[in-house]
Amino acid sequence: MWCRIRVYPAGKAAMVPESGRLLKRCHNWSHLHISPPQVCHRMDSSRRFNRGVQTQGEMLMMTIRPVHHFLAARTLLRLCFVLLPRVVALFLCGLLLNASIARAEVGFEPGSGQLLLQRPGLPPEPALLQHSRFAVQIAGMVAVVRLQQTFENTSGDWVEGVYAFPLPGDAAVRHMEMRAGGRRIVGKVRERQEAQAIYQQAASSGRKASLVSQQRPNLFQNRIANVAPGETVSVELEFVQPVEFAQGRFSLRLPMTLTPRYIPGISLPRAENGAAEASYLAWHAATDQVPDAPLIAAWQHPRAGADALPLNPVDIAVELDAGLPLAQVDTPSHAMRLSREGSRYALQLARGPAEMDRDFVLRWTPATGSEPRAALFTEAVDGDHYGMLMVVPPALTQADTAIPRELVFVIDTSGSMGGVPLQQARHSLAAALDSLRPADHFNIIAFDHEYRSLFANSRQAVPDALRQARRFVSKLEAGGGTEMLPPLQHALQQGLATTNERLRQVVFLTDGAVGNEQAIIDMIAVRIGASRLFTVGIGSAPNSWFLREAAALGRGRHLHVGESSEVSTQIDALVDYLSAPLLTDVRVDWPQAVAEAGGPLPDLYAGAPLIRSVHFNTPPQAGVIRVSGRLNGQPWRQELELGGSAQQPARGVGSLWARARIQALLDERYTGAREAVIRANVLAVALQHQLLSPYTSFVAVEEQVSRPTDVPLKPDAVRNTRPGGQSSQGFAYPQTATTASSKLFFACLLLFVALLFWVMRGPELDHVPDDAKR
Repeated sequence: MWCRIRVYPAGKAAMVPESGRLLKRCHNWSHLHISPPQVCHRMDSSRRFNRGVQTQGEMLMMTIRPVHHFLAARTLLRLCFVLLPRVVALFLCGLLLNASIARAEVGFEPGSGQLLLQRPGLPPEPALLQHSRFAVQIAGMVAVVRLQQTFENTSGDWVEGVYAFPLPGDAAVRHMEMRAGGRRIVGKVRERQEAQAIYQQAASSGRKASLVSQQRPNLFQNRIANVAPGETVSVELEFVQPVEFAQGRFSLRLPMTLTPRYIPGISLPRAENGAAEASYLAWHAATDQVPDAPLIAAWQHPRAGADALPLNPVDIAVELDAGLPLAQVDTPSHAMRLSREGSRYALQLARGPAEMDRDFVLRWTPATGSEPRAALFTEAVDGDHYGMLMVVPPALTQADTAIPRELVFVIDTSGSMGGVPLQQARHSLAAALDSLRPADHFNIIAFDHEYRSLFANSRQAVPDALRQARRFVSKLEAGGGTEMLPPLQHALQQGLATTNERLRQVVFLTDGAVGNEQAIIDMIAVRIGASRLFTVGIGSAPNSWFLREAAALGRGRHLHVGESSEVSTQIDALVDYLSAPLLTDVRVDWPQAVAEAGGPLPDLYAGAPLIRSVHFNTPPQAGVIRVSGRLNGQPWRQELELGGSAQQPARGVGSLWARARIQALLDERYTGAREAVIRANVLAVALQHQLLSPYTSFVAVEEQVSRPTDVPLKPDAVRNTRPGGQSSQGFAYPQTATTASSKLFFACLLLFVALLFWVMRGPELDHVPDDAKR
């Protein structure tokens, strides 16, 4: 209850009631409010309150002097603390309204570093348009793909186009050609620096040229110089990739777009990073952790694509010859029209060109009784003979005594996981929690720019702990950066410090959208210890190469959840991987001398085949290939007749051996090999087989000069389409695509300032009453 006391002129005293309450200001200087506890305020001659302790029955002395000389200061305070918040509020309303209009507009604004075409009465649009066509031929376990990228210059300028695009991480890119005006120029593989010099010289001299380089094993860049106004130029690539077989089903995945990758580290000075072209190539400059950031942080369209009116249209045609009877052929990612002739299938997009906003996925299932057990695919190239062995062990059954396990789930909640990806990740994690056995121990680590754990240490999977885990998962939200290395290192480091007898398994759920993949892979190689790492790729366009490589180094398996409808099926497969016993100590004995492409043979999980590429030192001869290992702790062996009915010719096997050999050489860095030695060995293989690699590039140059040297060449970066279902990632769009984001930021900042002034102003000060002046 409020009390009121009289304040007397200077030198007089006011008695505080015995209740001893807090002295507060009121709007009339002649009265003061009093409230608990036993604390009072004293006022000095500058009219400022000083807090002090007031005991019961004490006399409170307050000196009050006339304040006429404070009138000017009081007027300024009124302007600052009263009028300014109101002005800011009015300005804020206008800014928010303007920002909402900007967000509603579809279009682009000049100044993003991209060449834009302005037509009368229409918003600006990119001047360089891109259209892709995939022609896929599948025979057995090998797919040969021809990718044609067509670039149309709709502007009145001479253009250099730059396009960053994804390919499968295990693809062997072995052919490139450029077509312009009916002319065909075949590209050659050169050492990377040499190819860049050839391209730059051709571009500056006015000749048409194309340069295709590998920035990551699954990320490439195509540059096309001197595209004339109104001209169309196409670049065609041919690559070979192995078909995947798991859980009794074949599958092929073709990546179509990029998930924007988080770039950690401190930006380097322009003179050091050599990124003078970054303003039009990419949304991020080089950093100390990702020095090639401008080459992998490609621009994206600011609005989502749609199949009805695609931003980056793609045509897909597939010819499938599985070599065995099939029970089902399906494409969960795209609607396809299917026709069959004997054992061959032909597939085409059912509704014409589609949007490149999601990976293309094709799956086919063998008919019952036709499941593969073992096969050898061979090819002869220029007198050299190559083979690819596939062996599928018998179905593995769970051991009679379940192995005690510790499972640590690491889930990505960064901004790139916003929207459908995080929903899929939450559902996948919830389903994995349901598979835990009572004897299992588990923990959950969620991360964005920082990480937090559900428990300090893993706990037993009892009902109370599982309830806490489900509640933790349901509250996860996407936002922030993707600092992936610290949480994964923490999860693995705990395993190194653990001495229990449990089988320790780390399950990593993420889209893999980071630029420092190699640093993370290097850390895994050092800290994996006795743990096993399983990766679950989330979303319509994850960084699959990185996740596969991480799982391979972690002696685990990788799987992908691309559609919400696949969560149940894929988590069932994950549960099988986690619970089924391993086929260990795997060994292959060949009847003749061979050069194997890869390193040590991995352990095998349920439904996973053994794939091995070899180079025969002499033509294959009759003999028996023996594959052996330990299954459920018992000896196991399977044999395959070399030259028998299980041997099949397949185009592209030689290229796959060379690609696997290059990867094996690159992996020698984990065993201490010197970079110079690795580079020399990789160059030898890549140049012999004419393959793209980290140290080689394709270059094609036209002989005749197209562009007059006095006409400028304008660069233009072709934008990728945002992955389907992903929340908007403003940083990956041209900075001036719309001003809405900056307007909303300043609106929020001004709102905070207005609130700050309002809080600081306190109650309004009034004049000193006449009777107090006497």
